[in-house]
Amino acid sequence: MKETKTDRWNAIEEILRIIERLRSETGCPWDRKQTPETIQTYLVEESHEAAAAVRAKKVDEVAEELGDVLFMAFFLVYLYEQRGDFSLEEVCRRVSEKMIRRHPHVFGETSVSSAEEVKDNWEMIKAQEKRASGKTQTEPVPDSLPALIRAHRILSRLSQKDDANWNDLLKQGREFAGESKELASKIESGRLDSEDDLGRLLARLVNIARLKGYRAEDILHNFLRKLE
Repeated sequence: MKETKTDRWNAIEEILRIIERLRSETGCPWDRKQTPETIQTYLVEESHEAAAAVRAKKVDEVAEELGDVLFMAFFLVYLYEQRGDFSLEEVCRRVSEKMIRRHPHVFGETSVSSAEEVKDNWEMIKAQEKRASGKTQTEPVPDSLPALIRAHRILSRLSQKDDANWNDLLKQGREFAGESKELASKIESGRLDSEDDLGRLLARLVNIARLKGYRAEDILHNFLRKLE
């Protein structure tokens, strides 16, 4: 039987009722003592497990893991609601307004001719939002991100600055070749005593992948799966 919109809202309400019950005075002692700081760890873990299921193309596991992600996200919102910080309605309103604002080619009069143009508009609108809220483009990329994802974000940000070297694929390739040769020489002579050389090469590879439209995190996951 085809599910309706009512079925969808009822399913969400059921999750919210379960969370409310767990957090009640007669609920679960473990759930009652959780805080945003403790739950964020589980949210990150469940997100990684969901991503792993997607990469493995295991649809049934994706459905299960996404359920865990949704539950933790709703649970986290409920904790903030109980503290009086914000509500689920406000969270939904904020993200809805953001998505509408950042898709003017769908919800406004802006015309685009390619996905790349959509991405450029997104970044421009995002920068405008930061300026309007008093934030700066130099705010640090969260260090809680996996290292390869964080590197991708940082290098993308660097590429938007005046230094065009980060966007020159041929130059990045030559730099990588030279640094690889230097690293090999240090290994052969037993002079590899600094992790900076390895870090520089890793960052260079992440950037080359970025310039080719890939994400190093996904590339490495896919390769490691072949080794297992």
